[in-house]
Amino acid sequence: MSFDDLPLLPPPVHAEAVGYAERCMAATRKVQASERVLIDHRYGDDYWQKLDIYLPPKLGCGPLPVLVFFHGGAWTNGTKEWMGFMAPPLLALPAIFVAANYRLAPTTRYPAILEDCMNATAWVASHIAEHGGDPKRLFVGGHSAGGHLSALVALDRAAQRAAGLDPNAIRGFLGVSGSYDIRKRNAAPGSAERRIYDVLLTNQRDDDAASPITHVRADSPPCLVAWGTRDYPRLVTQAMAFVSALAAAGVHHEVLEIRGADHFEANEVCGLVDSPWSCAAARWLIKA
Repeated sequence: MSFDDLPLLPPPVHAEAVGYAERCMAATRKVQASERVLIDHRYGDDYWQKLDIYLPPKLGCGPLPVLVFFHGGAWTNGTKEWMGFMAPPLLALPAIFVAANYRLAPTTRYPAILEDCMNATAWVASHIAEHGGDPKRLFVGGHSAGGHLSALVALDRAAQRAAGLDPNAIRGFLGVSGSYDIRKRNAAPGSAERRIYDVLLTNQRDDDAASPITHVRADSPPCLVAWGTRDYPRLVTQAMAFVSALAAAGVHHEVLEIRGADHFEANEVCGLVDSPWSCAAARWLIKA
């Protein structure tokens, strides 16, 4: 269960992700030892189709808001055990935090990788009331690749319908350093942009449908869009374009630049009680 049967993950795309993964998993171990957590709930038959539910210490608080969060790892790496460290600031509200897995690329590509995230969210919507959660106050979010996939979960109406997920159940999107526009068909071989076509997409013509920015519409849920001031420039550019699309469509949104943080630190600070992201996320969940 959880850490006990976690397979060896592939090498990370970015060398600096090694330390990030180690720190996140060590912090998650501590959280799992001190908080109430229901480990390895299955939403599908594959090993990776599992999620962990982190619960506040007190029962009977009434139906609580829920954040379903997806890990990063450039779509080819990562696990829900990277994300449990984020739970404590939200549990203190109180709220429920769900860390979810999905099958990894290139073995599983778009759209199947998105279907996993949709199905995980639909499972939470159907079952979270059994654990004190409010299925009508459901938020989704993620870091990096998880930010990309969770943005699609929040915005892609056709994929929502296919998963049996009521779009009205999603009250907001909380993304950290996500990819929002992957349309770069002429990208140079070996570039980060070309890698998306090589490992993520089943067909390069899927790049439009797989770009969250193309799904923005006037009735899209509110979006909290965060990134680090030392983040990867291409992701900052995408985030700013995504924010512009939200503004043009009249979608309520909030921008959060995490001062001094690189791509990985932008996520790590989400586990700190007094971090700008934790405070912003708390406001969003409490007001839902």
